[in-house]
Amino acid sequence: MRERLAHCQRATEVTIGEFSFGCVGEGSKTLMSRNDQAKTDTPKSSRARSEPSWAEDRVADSHKERPPRGVTSRASAAKPSDRPPPVYEPEPSGTIVPAQGEGDVAEPGSVIETIVSPFHCLYQDALHFHTQSRLAQSESEASRLSRAALLLYVSSAEALVHQAAEELGRPELRELLVDPDRPLPLFDAWRILPAITAEPAATTRPLDPDSPPWPQFAELLSLRASWSFPGASSERRVYYRKVHPDGAFEPLEPHQMPVALRRLAAPEHLAFPRTGLPRDPYALRPRHLDTARGVLDAAIEALDRRIGGALTKGQRHRREPCRLVYPERRECEE
Repeated sequence: MRERLAHCQRATEVTIGEFSFGCVGEGSKTLMSRNDQAKTDTPKSSRARSEPSWAEDRVADSHKERPPRGVTSRASAAKPSDRPPPVYEPEPSGTIVPAQGEGDVAEPGSVIETIVSPFHCLYQDALHFHTQSRLAQSESEASRLSRAALLLYVSSAEALVHQAAEELGRPELRELLVDPDRPLPLFDAWRILPAITAEPAATTRPLDPDSPPWPQFAELLSLRASWSFPGASSERRVYYRKVHPDGAFEPLEPHQMPVALRRLAAPEHLAFPRTGLPRDPYALRPRHLDTARGVLDAAIEALDRRIGGALTKGQRHRREPCRLVYPERRECEE
């Protein structure tokens, strides 16, 4: 046992920095530099010759040629499967010219031209979120998707009236509705659209604000406006209830308000009286979207009747015609 212990002591060596301490005898030590150690034929010496120190690596890296600042190496920027982006190289005169390969233009194949209908785009997006809200996995997710859908429904109503004013309005009057620097309230824009689209000698039937669907449409617009102009904190109080001790809190419906608490908030403070749309944005649910969409569709039909059917004639408000412009001109399917 003593002989094995002595052999282990003789084979022990400790490396610190550039030097190694090796035990070559009992109680004695010799100091051997790393370069001297590399001259031996031990396995450790072969690793020392093949692995440079960290200081040598830093010095070697410092001598590597780096590209000028602001110029990206094409080999490093490009992915193996992607075409490398154009690299701009400064000329001696100071002008910037594209590197070789920038002038190569791929054949486009076919190019079409289309006229976008923002109303159609936003309305279709609202329908998508409306559908997704019914498929949500939780009440919070359904409410979030419902809020997105309602915003898009109202935005489509805004796009519809401005689009119709631009296309159908008389040139001397259309600026009343299409000037983004002086926008009119959305309900007023819907109210005066028939007047600016009619012939000068024609008379238009005035809008009755108390006749459906206009009171409901006004509540829909008011709900959207209340999210942008919320008012004082005292006007934003809402209430939630929990039926079971282990259940979650749910928005309190107007008919569920206890008599003892009605002094805190009247039923119309929680929801709009005609449509039942909740004033609390967190309380919005897919069933409220059904009401909002029905109100919007009814308002579009009523506005179309006021201008003689010109608003939706031939699906004008939804059509997005397109045509093939390259390589030859001909109409294409929508």
